[in-house]
Amino acid sequence: LGDLSGNEFLITLRECHFPDENGSSLEQKVELAKTVVGRAVGGLKRMGFLNYYGLQRFGSFANGTDTVGMKMLKGDLEGAINDILFFSPDVLAAAQDPDSTSIISADDKARAEALHIWKTTGKSGPALDRMPRKFQAETAIVRHLGWTNRKTGETRPHDWQGALGMIQRNLRLMYVHAYQSLVWNVVVGKRWELYGDRVVEGDLVIVGEHKDKENGSTHARLGEELDDQGEVIVRPALEDSAATSEDPYARARALSEEEAESGQYNIYDIVLPLPGYDVEYPRNAIGDEYKTFMGSERGGGLNPMDMRRKWKDVSLSGGYRKIVARPGKDVSYEVRTYVRDDEQLVETDLERLQKRSGHAVSGEHRGDANGAADDGAEKKIAVVLKLQLGSSQYATMALRELMKGGTMSFKPDFHGGR
Repeated sequence: LGDLSGNEFLITLRECHFPDENGSSLEQKVELAKTVVGRAVGGLKRMGFLNYYGLQRFGSFANGTDTVGMKMLKGDLEGAINDILFFSPDVLAAAQDPDSTSIISADDKARAEALHIWKTTGKSGPALDRMPRKFQAETAIVRHLGWTNRKTGETRPHDWQGALGMIQRNLRLMYVHAYQSLVWNVVVGKRWELYGDRVVEGDLVIVGEHKDKENGSTHARLGEELDDQGEVIVRPALEDSAATSEDPYARARALSEEEAESGQYNIYDIVLPLPGYDVEYPRNAIGDEYKTFMGSERGGGLNPMDMRRKWKDVSLSGGYRKIVARPGKDVSYEVRTYVRDDEQLVETDLERLQKRSGHAVSGEHRGDANGAADDGAEKKIAVVLKLQLGSSQYATMALRELMKGGTMSFKPDFHGGR
């Protein structure tokens, strides 16, 4: 677990439309689709895409996970808990109205009712009885804050850190990591706006990842390795070095003007840090962008140079992420036509296994690849895309680049649990 080099995605994009398709026959639209998609896929394979964190990193409710993380880093633990326990009044109203026609899940209604009980009565028992099990963070907080020592009568209604500490660690860390991801997304957008795909002085690269390029530098030719201050670095013997292939902690260094202009480095080598106390920030205008955004109201008024906290779980060391990602070599696509919105367009894993074992496969019709008419029914166009991405790379961001922002976000009619 955690050692995956990446993931393979098989994605179906339905009801696709293309420039200048109006007035064309279905066959013409299919040929146009093949041309447009082929060009876009070629560009994605060749150039890659900005390695943004996907929107799912930040949650889908009124108060995003990044906002909770920001408040935790600010020390506003009560505010973080209030955000986690927030629910929409509309959801509560729907839960309390048996005649409501709102499309809201039963779990979301129960969550709103449970939190309403907690906030209005302060009684954790009835609230927890109503709370669905899937809402682990809310359950942990209410249980902790509502605890009473039956012998002494002791309570802890304001033990905010203790309540947050009862949330499962991976979920608790998700909040502060979401804030780091938000900062990274903002900064990488600014970096692309200022410099595009150019490598500039002060950009960061991972130490040890470019030994072939570093060996050709002036310092290497002189037989000396210098740090960013121009001091000679003394390396220990190999057996004493902590910088082994198993070392999980990446280190970065800033490129000199000479290195940036040498042509040896390209945009795929450049990294940006996730804010923390143990990272190097770019030594150019992008380094200042961390201070500008994090110091703003949206960034929480935080200081990227001061990321240590007494509470270890929110004391962030930071990390590094490549600016641009490229998919694996095996990127393919197929243009298909279909009629029904629920029509199956790809082969399932079960059907693949049945084929291997020699069993007959009775799958549903999967659309046509040639755009032929079918009983006069109006057909739509779908694109089936297969690609491989590295770990922590988001298919949604690859699609964003592939479609040049042409995706239509799904907006449900219900309000959700928050």
